[in-house]
Amino acid sequence: MPTVDHLADDEELIYVTRQHWTQLVGEFMVLCVIWAVAIALLWVLPSGQWGRIGDYTVLGAALLGSLWFWLVPLLKWRGTVYILTTKRIHSRSGFLAKTGRSIPLIRVNDISFKVSLWERIIRTGTLKIESGSEQGLLTLKHVPDPEELKTKIYEAMDEEQNHQHGQEEMMPPRS
Repeated sequence: MPTVDHLADDEELIYVTRQHWTQLVGEFMVLCVIWAVAIALLWVLPSGQWGRIGDYTVLGAALLGSLWFWLVPLLKWRGTVYILTTKRIHSRSGFLAKTGRSIPLIRVNDISFKVSLWERIIRTGTLKIESGSEQGLLTLKHVPDPEELKTKIYEAMDEEQNHQHGQEEMMPPRS
């Protein structure tokens, strides 16, 4: 599981997850089809001088197809991380170029989730986190066990609000 390098001094990691592994099933099927077609073409192509060039062409095309249709999605999946800390919920994605979005827990207004019948069976879903900021909505797609993450976010929000109220009470009144 990934770790977070950029936590504030008073911030602790609560939960880290990736998108559900089923995101890669379609890409794996495409990979199998690419190599099945390549093997069939290698078996059908005639042997001889031009057959060797054809073999290398088929293998090269299969390798490029594998890189494009399997490795690139795998790296995108590997680079997508959802992080919950004691201060914020954070979504990061990307392999070479990174993008990220954070919402402080004290700004979260509403959390909703959507889970279809199939998603209930495989324990995945979409979580929508609404905040009181300009960008407003953070959508976390294909989250493993979205109800558990929703519960953890609410628990962290309660903890952060209790911590904020405790600090306000300790501050001396302004004159």
